[in-house]
Amino acid sequence: MLSKKENGESRENNARKLPFQNVIPSIREKITRMSENRKMGADLLFMITYMTSITTAQATRPEIFAYSAAKKEYIPSKYFAKVEFFVKRWNYSYARAMEVIAAKVKNEMLRSMMNRYSNSISSGVPDEDFLTRELITIRTVYRNDYEQGLEMLKKWGDAYISMLFSASVIGIILMISVAIYSPGDAEATLMTSHFIIIAISAFGLITMFKTVPVDDRTHPLIDKSKEQAIIRKIAPKVIPIAIIAGILIYVLSSNYGLALLLTGFMFLPIGIIGYLDDRNIVVRDEEFTSFIRSLGAVMSGKGLTITTALHEIDRKSLPNLKFLINAVYSRLNVGLDEKRVWRLFVGESGSDLIYKYLNIFRDSVDLGGSSKEVGQIVGSSMLEQVLLRDKRNTLSMGFMVLLIPMHMMMIGIFLFLYYILLTMSEKIAMVVSSLGESS
Repeated sequence: MLSKKENGESRENNARKLPFQNVIPSIREKITRMSENRKMGADLLFMITYMTSITTAQATRPEIFAYSAAKKEYIPSKYFAKVEFFVKRWNYSYARAMEVIAAKVKNEMLRSMMNRYSNSISSGVPDEDFLTRELITIRTVYRNDYEQGLEMLKKWGDAYISMLFSASVIGIILMISVAIYSPGDAEATLMTSHFIIIAISAFGLITMFKTVPVDDRTHPLIDKSKEQAIIRKIAPKVIPIAIIAGILIYVLSSNYGLALLLTGFMFLPIGIIGYLDDRNIVVRDEEFTSFIRSLGAVMSGKGLTITTALHEIDRKSLPNLKFLINAVYSRLNVGLDEKRVWRLFVGESGSDLIYKYLNIFRDSVDLGGSSKEVGQIVGSSMLEQVLLRDKRNTLSMGFMVLLIPMHMMMIGIFLFLYYILLTMSEKIAMVVSSLGESS
């Protein structure tokens, strides 16, 4: 039998935590928080657009929170689910529950919105009026944050190019200095220059990645666009083959530059297909804003079902969505399940924005909302993101047009200088050895 003192010591030892026990959960929590903060602006815009849309169906406050909490694809939904828990399990009022959850939210944008909603409920403002005004506020805040990110991206892009030029100058000076003072170390000096440029490139790319606004292009559904399906099919074969081929080339030739070059060429088809898919998604998103507004207006103005309204849409003005709309119309006419048909439409479009906003439109209309008003709300929110994406694409294309020729120039300078210095080093070494023999 253990004494009371021994029992007390045992309990105290068991209560103690292992060294570094909370390190991994803490790191995981920080990574999750950073990911949420990067995506919160866009997801909050999706969520408020959804809530505003379903208010056109005269949804009650419990219905608004219940439907919003069920939208798991939006990050704020889990916080609305917590509000639901406090209200239904602990009989909190919605205003009090939102205050409690807002106090624990780390993201400033979401916390501010929940506090405003709580104050609105306490003041007796109808949810429809508050959400209509809040949607305008969230769009403005999202646009401001996005444009600030673009401005920072532009500055960091200029700094990145300047750092690359500086690294090139440092590498050239190192190579010339070694060629003069230590003729036999030209190759080692070239490796040192490579590592300097790689370090600077990694620092610049990581910094720009943290600065650039989040803009997911592809959706998470199983059904994919034609280009995404091709990539999914060939990537599991091409990637292992390219890696193995690169390793074999390096082992056989001991030339890591050649190995990296050939490995990159093997990845080239995947990159080209991905670029085409990205370009198609951009133009489809631009046309979808007009399509969803027209669809809502036709359904509301003529009192048509969604199948009949699709036939009335002018598809000549939608060349990039035309084949997808025709496919939906044909499948609905033969009596296929509407939910499955629209899922295929979203999957074949490949777009994350179409995936999010089409679901908002369909859910709101199915609840009895005005198709015209919902189409206008959804189209306006999506147009905001599409226009901001155009600004980002313009900035990124200008950066790429400058960066690619600059890299080609840097590679040309290094190769030209390396072989000149290598030849000079060999000649100097021969002269030095001959002088040594003579003396």
